[in-house]
Amino acid sequence: MKLWMLRLGFLPLVAADFGNWSLVLLEEAVQTRGAACLDGSPAGYWIEHGWGSGAKRWIIHFQGGGWCISYEDCLARSKTSLGSSLNFTAEKSKTLEYSDGGVHGYLSNQPEVNPDFYNWNKVFALYCDGSSRNSEVEGPVVVGQKEVLYFRGHRILMATMESLMETMGQGTGLATDLIVGGCSAGGLTVWLHLDYIRRLMPSSVRVVGLPQCGLFMDQPDYQGLEYFTPLYAHIFDMMGMIRSPSLDPGCLDKYSEEPWHCFMAQYVMPFVQTPYFAVNSFYDSERNLKDIMVKNVSQSAGSHSYFLYSCVSHCGYLNHDDGWRRLVVNGQSLRGAISAWYFHERIFQGAQVQEMPDENPTCHPYGIEIVV
Repeated sequence: MKLWMLRLGFLPLVAADFGNWSLVLLEEAVQTRGAACLDGSPAGYWIEHGWGSGAKRWIIHFQGGGWCISYEDCLARSKTSLGSSLNFTAEKSKTLEYSDGGVHGYLSNQPEVNPDFYNWNKVFALYCDGSSRNSEVEGPVVVGQKEVLYFRGHRILMATMESLMETMGQGTGLATDLIVGGCSAGGLTVWLHLDYIRRLMPSSVRVVGLPQCGLFMDQPDYQGLEYFTPLYAHIFDMMGMIRSPSLDPGCLDKYSEEPWHCFMAQYVMPFVQTPYFAVNSFYDSERNLKDIMVKNVSQSAGSHSYFLYSCVSHCGYLNHDDGWRRLVVNGQSLRGAISAWYFHERIFQGAQVQEMPDENPTCHPYGIEIVV
C-alpha cells in the first residue's frame, strides 16, 4: 500500500537553467589517494563558474543524504548515486533541481532571487561516502562473498578541496572568499570539517560556515527513547572515523573515552573557531527537543550567528528561492540576516522559542508537493 501525504514545499521563482553547471570527476584522486565512493568509483562535484564581482568568491555546498548504518545498508547505497558516481551525469537535472532543494536560494544565479551571491563561483559537492566525509578505512571491506565497499569520506573531502584550490588559483587568480555550506548530512559535514577547511585555505581567504539542519541531538526523543546516540557510535566505529585527520583534536581530547561524540555537531560546536551562521528548525526531526537544541546552540554561539525557526521542515529554506527570501525570525528574513552577517559583520542570534510547530506565518510557502 502506498502512503500519500501533502507536504508544503517551495517552488522556484525563476525557471532553473543548469547549462553552465559542469561535472568534475576526481578520477586521478582514486589512484593517488584512494578517494573513492562506496562502490570504488570516483567522487565529484558540479560547478558553475562566477563572473564579474563574484569571479574570486566561492560557495561550496556539501550535499546531504543521511548515512548508511551497516555493511548491508552501505552495499545497497553503493548501487545508488549516494554511493556511486556512475549516474552523476544522467541525474544532473534531478540533482541540481531537487537535492537539498537544489541550486536555488543561496545557490541561485538569478540576481532577483539571490542579489548577494548570484554571480559567485558555486560548487555542489556530491555525496557518495555515506559518512559526512568522515570515514577512513585503509583497505576495501568485503561484504558477503564478493562485494566490496570503500569507506574513504575523508579522502574525498581532501580530494575535493585540493581540486577546488587548484581551480581557484587559475584564470582569475586566488579566491578571496569561501562560504562552506551544506544541509542534513552535509550540514554535519560543515560542523565537522569547517576548521579543517579553514586550515587548508590560504590565510588571505575569508572562510565561513553555513550549516543547515545538521544538528542531530544526543538526547532521548519525545518518547524517552534513545536513537541518535547508539546510531552515531556504531557508524563511528564501523567506518573507522577515529582515523579521520579532520576530526577536531580538542573534541577528541575531551571525549577520549567515547570519541564518537566528535561525530555529533552539539559536541563539536564549542570547539569551532571559524565563524559560522547556523540555520536549523526546532522541528526538523521528531527526535529533536527544542529547548535542548536552543541551549546547545546559544551556549556555543559566542560571536557566531544562528537562525532557529519553528517550521516543521528539513533542509526547507536555504536552497529554496521563495523560502530563503520570506522566512522571518525576530523581524529579519533569512536572506537579509545572512547578508547583514556576511557583508556587515552583524551577529544575528534569532530563535522564536515560544512558537509551536509551524506557528510562524512565514513558514508557509506558495507551493504544495505530493510525496509518495
